[in-house]
Amino acid sequence: MSDKNILLITLRADIGGGPRHVDSIFNNLKNNFNLFVASPIEEPYGIKWHNELKSTNKFLELPHRKLSLIYLMRLKSFSRKNKIKVVHAHGRGAGIYGRLLKIFKPKIKVIYTLHGFHISSFKSFKKIIALLIERFLSRFTDIFINISENERASAVSHKILDEKKSCIIYNGIADKFDSSVDMKLLRQNLNLPENKFIVCYLTRFDKLKNVATFIQIAKLLENEKDIYFVLAGNGDEMNKVKDSIQESNLKNILLTGFVNNPIEYLTSSDIYLSTAEVEGLPYSIIEAMMCGKPVIASNVRGNNELVIDELNGFLFELNNLSQAVDKILKLKNDKKLYDEFSVNGRKRYFDFFTEDVMIEKLKKVYESFLR
Repeated sequence: MSDKNILLITLRADIGGGPRHVDSIFNNLKNNFNLFVASPIEEPYGIKWHNELKSTNKFLELPHRKLSLIYLMRLKSFSRKNKIKVVHAHGRGAGIYGRLLKIFKPKIKVIYTLHGFHISSFKSFKKIIALLIERFLSRFTDIFINISENERASAVSHKILDEKKSCIIYNGIADKFDSSVDMKLLRQNLNLPENKFIVCYLTRFDKLKNVATFIQIAKLLENEKDIYFVLAGNGDEMNKVKDSIQESNLKNILLTGFVNNPIEYLTSSDIYLSTAEVEGLPYSIIEAMMCGKPVIASNVRGNNELVIDELNGFLFELNNLSQAVDKILKLKNDKKLYDEFSVNGRKRYFDFFTEDVMIEKLKKVYESFLR
């Protein structure tokens, strides 16, 4: 099967959409292709890949979000030893490693998935350097895979990819929603209030996810005693988030920490609220749609490709939080509209964002290069 040797590279294997995407590829295509993985050894995905592949020497450890000449040389040696035909790099750091490999071994085919083009959030000097690097490396990229229309449009406008050498493959997930679940019992098991309207946010706690705004919205609605907020996740800003909730003395918000059963929290919630400043194509919103939950989301790239305003949810501007507050109250008080958004969201999930559709498209890309 050496003619089907494919190397997946990622510099993150912790919680997040990018690592989850790689894991989905690994789980679904490891029997179709001879997959190798280069990633950090970290929870939850990196340790899993390492344990599954170490006995066959198909795993190479890389440092978390760090570039190193030493590890580039190890990648080069690993690729040569294992006769790698195709490299699929996920994220900017992995994209640098993967495309530099092509300089050493021009016959390797390089696929590059950005997983969110967040260049607008960079400071001016860092932005210039990042763009110069991306433009230089674009010539060593055989195909760019974009996870959304907006991401590709932004990358094209910044001249970091050739539109003719790119395609769009939406993030997709398997349908795990069980509509027969006893909601009362599920909420009891999760220690959630049984009779309140629950607003949920499942996310990584960092600057771009903008958890502070979620807390602000909870503060604005603290007098609505039948509305309850659930904030699930972890990350660099966890202590900051804890302090903010304590300082505001909020009683209407539950901070769960990391959860390994996100579908249960989504199922037990009434609506999903995203306050992110920028996104790629967030899995959590796709999961909310899969569970038939209306979504209220910041009107930013990524979010506004999943949420169609007044079809399966509402979009709001981050500089106008009263919009989010009004939309939460509207969905709480309008059962007919709530049910309409719920049905539309689930339909939109099946039309565009199933795992089967995503994997089939990726499989065709891999096969085209292996031929």
